[in-house]
Amino acid sequence: MSDYYSEIQKVVNSALEELANEHASGKLMNTPVTNNHFLVRWVTKAIKTQRFGKTTSANLIQWQKSGRSKGNDSMLEPLFKRISAYYAEFFSGDVQPVTDAKIEQFIEDMEAAGWGVCTSEVLTDGSKVQFFTDGHNSFALCANQCDDCFDAENLVKPMSWFVRGNHAEFVIKAYEAGFMLHKRTDYKSKVKYHGEYLIYPMNKGTQLAEIPLSFKA
Repeated sequence: MSDYYSEIQKVVNSALEELANEHASGKLMNTPVTNNHFLVRWVTKAIKTQRFGKTTSANLIQWQKSGRSKGNDSMLEPLFKRISAYYAEFFSGDVQPVTDAKIEQFIEDMEAAGWGVCTSEVLTDGSKVQFFTDGHNSFALCANQCDDCFDAENLVKPMSWFVRGNHAEFVIKAYEAGFMLHKRTDYKSKVKYHGEYLIYPMNKGTQLAEIPLSFKA
């Protein structure tokens, strides 16, 4: 089974390459409407032929539904370009490990930015947890995972990050610190009022990562 991070790049890059070929051959005008229409048909064909297997099937189905319901507003071409550029930034060349030191620095940076941070509670034992911090924005990590998810310095198991407040800002700051976030829930999680994201060893997640709104392809 292919790794998700490599398969999602294969999907969007194949779509963009075939779209460019249609432009180069003169078979397709390069306009937002015609490009989106081509990509909706491309996605539908990829689903029917099972071209990319199961790894990215949920993404393809989501894009097909979006293309059919929203039309040109689904903006598949710019979306594919952003995904392609975002993943290329993380996975072109030497892939950097996620380390304990990087997470510690990120915690310090978030505290400096005014976020309340909690690392002292056990958050993944099944019980519901609530904690309070000054201000609206807060970020919590499970005390057990801060030890159990690491082999020496490197992250070796997926780790949960719980977030309340300005999620868009958090995604941006995580990206700037070298982390790919993978959303599990916006709001309802094991920590009251917090959404949950996962970070993975080497940033190699098993679902589409959250891409900052400010990220430009």
